[in-house]
Amino acid sequence: MQSLGQALREALENTTSSHIEGGHVCPYCKQIVPKKRLVILGVEKIVQPVCRCEVEAWEREVHEALERHKKAEVERKFSISSLGERFEDCRFETFTMRPGSEKAFRFAEDYAERFELYGGDSLLIWGVPGNGKSHLAAAICHRLKERGKTVVFQTMTELLERIRSTFRQNSKEHEREIMDALQHCDLLVLDDLGAEKVSDWTLDVLFRIIDGRYRQKKPTMFTTNFSPTELLYRFMPDKSSAEHEIAAKRIHDRILEVSVIVENKAASYRMQRALERRGVREN
Repeated sequence: MQSLGQALREALENTTSSHIEGGHVCPYCKQIVPKKRLVILGVEKIVQPVCRCEVEAWEREVHEALERHKKAEVERKFSISSLGERFEDCRFETFTMRPGSEKAFRFAEDYAERFELYGGDSLLIWGVPGNGKSHLAAAICHRLKERGKTVVFQTMTELLERIRSTFRQNSKEHEREIMDALQHCDLLVLDDLGAEKVSDWTLDVLFRIIDGRYRQKKPTMFTTNFSPTELLYRFMPDKSSAEHEIAAKRIHDRILEVSVIVENKAASYRMQRALERRGVREN
């Protein structure tokens, strides 16, 4: 008994074709696509091929539909509203420029304006707590959202807790769903990197997120209170095992490899405001 593959091969070998009059005009290139007469195993069929332009247009439509579906899934899991009320007004226009913040502001605004031209490069802004790093990250998110990009803004501690909560029996979310959304957004912002409690599990999650986006050439933005060197040691607490240190170095190397690194040298805005309020009370 013939296999299906053998039958198909024989059918193709015994197929002849020829152009016949008639056809249709390609709506894209306006060329006439003639009909074809096929003879398969002695049976004649008249078929109407389509132009390559039409095939490419259909492929684009399928690709765009898949992208819209991915975007909808990301927005279902992570809305820009997760920035919270505190970051709702954090835009470039509302940023208070202070001594030391000029370079970070310039890089952040340029990154948002020329996002596509950065070619998947990530951005890391570091500096002391409270000096406007998160404001700049939120401003980038707002600017990209206005241009139709999908953005996810999460502090590291909140993100890890959200993933950890999927392990509960009554959880309505699954870790795979969250990780897929993190992989498919146009920009992922990981705010306050290094503030999380370090463990083998957190390092594994962080590496999967960063490496997954790296492989897809998708950018990630990081804000942290630690310098690049300090960040490595933040990933390696006292008495780390050799395996733990290797994992930490892999993450650190990947971050440095993909990121444009900018220091925000401004002092803490929150501390400045606190001192100003203190001065008012003392007066």
